Formats: sequence, C-alpha cells, structure tokens
Amino acid sequence: MGRSARIRPADRPPFAAGRPTRMSALASIVRHMSDTRVPVVGRMTRRGWSTTLFVVGAAFETVGMGNIPGMITDWDSVATDQSTFYWAIALGLWVTVYFRREYPLMPIVAGGLLALAGSSYSLLLIGLHHQVQRSSPKRARLMIGVAIVAVTASMLRDIFTPWGDQVAEFFADDRASLAPTLVLGIGSIATFLLITLLARSRRESAVLRDRVDHEQGRASELSDEVARQGERERIAREMHDTLASRLAAVALQGDELALAVSQGDPDVDSIARSLRHDARQSLDDLRGLLGELREGPAADYDPSRHSMRRIGELVRSARAAGTQVDAMILVDGVERAAAVLDHTVFRVVQESLTNAMKHAAHAPVSISVEATPATGVHVRVANPVGRPSAVAAHGSGRGILGIRERVARLGGTCEIGERGGEFVVQVNLPWVEVAPA
Repeated sequence: MGRSARIRPADRPPFAAGRPTRMSALASIVRHMSDTRVPVVGRMTRRGWSTTLFVVGAAFETVGMGNIPGMITDWDSVATDQSTFYWAIALGLWVTVYFRREYPLMPIVAGGLLALAGSSYSLLLIGLHHQVQRSSPKRARLMIGVAIVAVTASMLRDIFTPWGDQVAEFFADDRASLAPTLVLGIGSIATFLLITLLARSRRESAVLRDRVDHEQGRASELSDEVARQGERERIAREMHDTLASRLAAVALQGDELALAVSQGDPDVDSIARSLRHDARQSLDDLRGLLGELREGPAADYDPSRHSMRRIGELVRSARAAGTQVDAMILVDGVERAAAVLDHTVFRVVQESLTNAMKHAAHAPVSISVEATPATGVHVRVANPVGRPSAVAAHGSGRGILGIRERVARLGGTCEIGERGGEFVVQVNLPWVEVAPA
C-alpha cells in the first residue's frame, strides 16, 4: 500500500512482529482509512462515501462482467469459476477507492485495468476526477481528455466488437440498437464533466478566498506598520523641532561660557544665567513633549507654545546665546490663522535660526517674517556662509527636511541653499483660516 500503509513500530500490534502478515496489512489499511488527522464527523462522512462507492462499484462490476466475451453466456446461468475469479479481482481493485483523495493515481491505474478488461470504466473516472482537483489547469485539461478518450474508446469497442453483447441484450431486445451504449457513454461523460468541473470550481473559489483573506491580513499588517512608522516619524520630528533649537543655543552658550571664563570676561554671569534659562526651557519643552506623547495630542496641549506670537522669543534667545540677529517681523491676524499654519511658521523660523547658529557660528543672521491674511506668509532667513560650529558636526539634516515636509503639506513653496555668499531659507505659504465652527 506504499508509505501510507506502513505501521510505525510503536503502533504495531503484537501479532505483527517479525514478518508482516495478512492481518498486519489489513490493520494498516484500516488505520489509513481512519486517518486521525481528519475530524471525526468528516472522517465518518468520507468513509461513508468510500463505502458507498465501493458497493456501487461492486454492482457495476457484477453487471459489467457480462460485457466481457465468454465470461457469461446466459444471464440465468450460474457464474463460472472464471467469472468468480475476475469478480474477486475487480473487488480488490475497487478497494483503491478508499485512497482516491490522497493517492488518486491508485484508482486511476486500477480503473484503467478494469476499463481495458471491458467491465466498467467507473473507477477510472473516479480516480481522474480526484486527480483533476489537485492538478494545474493544463494537467487538468489533460486528465479530462483522458477520461473522454477512455469512455469513447470503450463505446466504440462495445459497438464494433463482441464486447457489449450481453449488456446490450440486457438493456434492449435488439443487439443492433446503439441506444444503450450511447446513453451510458454520453451520460458518463456528461456526469463526469459536470461533477468534476463543479468541484474544481468550488475548490478554486476556496483557494481564492483563502488567498484574499491572506492578502487582506498582510495589507492590514502593512497598514499598521505604516501607521507605526508614521508615528515614529512624528515623534522624531517633534523631538527634533522642540529641542534642537534650545539645545543648539545651550551648546553655543557653553562654548561662550568656557571662552569667557578662560579670558576673565566680566559677562560670565550673564552668559551663565542665559545658559541656565535655556537649559530649563529645554527641560520644560521635553516634559511637555513627553506628556503629549504619553497622553495624546489633546492632553494639556498649549498651541501658543509654538505660535507666530513667540517668534520674538526665538530672536531674544538667539541673541542671548551670542548670535547677532537682525529681525523684521510683521505678523497680523494670528487669531484668524489655522493652528497648522501658526505652528508651521514658528517651526520654519525656529529651524532656520537653529541651522544658522549651528552652521555659521557667531555670524549675523537676518530674519524677515511677514504674515497677514492679505499677503499670506513670507519667511526669509539668511546668514553668511561661515565656519560651522562644533554642534553642526552632529547634525543629521532632519531640520531642513522637516521644513520642506511642513511647507509641502500646506501647498507652499520652499527654496533652501546658498545664494550670493549667503545660506538662504525662503518660504512662501498660503494663508489658512481657522475652520468655521
């Protein structure tokens, strides 16, 4: 019976020790037929179907045996030893119907032998049916063609040879009548095609449903991953935008403090106070950001912390850090501006100023901000291209990228780069009003 009929040593009954016996082979067949991998209800259903097919097949062979010349000469006569022997072999071949699902080649071979003998092609069609279910479309078409050819060949043999005489007489009084043979053959082909194609269609539909479910699961996982990646990007951007400016100022003031101490500068106390102030502000910003991330954007969020109204504080902080800042700020109608616009303008100025302090230490910075409902928003921050500070060596370039992303989201324009010996950040944004309540 092949590998499927082997009995593992641990499962082998006592009588099966040593040389395999008929009882051990029978036990292996029974064990295979009661495969424990199949649920109990499904197993009983499959065994019931297999037994039904076996009984029907035995009936077919009993009737079809008379189709073979010389096997039965008279329907009322007693079966001969030859016919009894053939009938026993046919029943043995029909046992392969129990293995049709796992090993369809077994009933195909067994059914082919019966079809060649001329008794019945039913077992062959059953095996081909199950082979079609597990084959590729090209091979399935080949199996269907084999079934049609086999049945057609059997019909032609019954019509033009002594095969089929007894069956024709059993179904019709006139041996010359082709109706019984044609009806059986065409009916068999039609039934085979109907059942096989319907079963294959259902199987393919189930496979497609499983594939769709799998792809939907993957799409959901990818969507969740994209959402998590977006959240990580937002956290990184907020961390950078919130702390980079103040920490850059703290680092520059630290350099200023060290230099002032070494030179005995009388402004040491002022620099130290400014450094302490920016450090505390950085700590407050960090606490506020962590609270927002922990409890959600709506938890204790103060939009005025990052507003156009506070651009002046950025300028004063930069000046306190020792940077010469020439600022021209014209802001009107802030209360009418949407929060996203208000926040974006503040971040653009903050990041541009931080970038200037990092990459052109102690160089003068020019800031121009015009934001009104009538003109929109125009921001220009420029500084001479100079020697980068030690802080710039640790930069990642995320600030400039963040400016471009924020401007793009609002449909504005952004030009960043060297121009006439200066590094210029120029941003134009449309005015976005607060949505009406």
